Amino acid sequence: MKIGDYVVDVVCSGSLIEIQTKGFWGIRKKLVDLLKDHPVRLVYPMPHEKVLVVYDKQKLNILYKRKSPKKCTFLDMAEEIMYILPVLQAPRFTLEVLLTKEEEIRIYDGRGSWRRKGISIHDRSLVEIVDTREFASLDDYRSLLPARLPSRFTNRDLSELMGVPQYKVRKLTYCFKHLGILRVCGKEGKAQVFAL
Repeated sequence: MKIGDYVVDVVCSGSLIEIQTKGFWGIRKKLVDLLKDHPVRLVYPMPHEKVLVVYDKQKLNILYKRKSPKKCTFLDMAEEIMYILPVLQAPRFTLEVLLTKEEEIRIYDGRGSWRRKGISIHDRSLVEIVDTREFASLDDYRSLLPARLPSRFTNRDLSELMGVPQYKVRKLTYCFKHLGILRVCGKEGKAQVFAL
């Protein structure tokens, strides 16, 4: 449906719903503009489990299926929300993150990336929604942190506490610094030290 200059995925009881699978950097202005006059819910599905289904060139026969080793968790949303940080605290904005099971349909057509050895990505289909969380306040985002945090910690400390790689933690702490959930209170060598 057309709202002002923008096409919106769903309009429901005066609220606008946008579904975005990736590339939040491209919708920041749209969200800012829409929030001036409407409540906006951004729905972000992430594949917690993905099965790759590869067809032959004619799309008649399945050559093979395999599970992707990549499994998204709610922490992975930091990779995208870093592009819309000013929007996250808007009073009428809600982010709904879905963890999904999906199938990614690929075609062995010789036209895909060299990394995929000529296999093209053709389509994706939702199999199941595994879990969902809503983020509408700073407390909702803060809930991604461990319940028991030391008073001061580095990215390395947080990585060990959460059992996730440091590169993921760095994106989360970057977002939380800008949201005011965390503050930098010192340094240990080159590492920033954070506190709530």
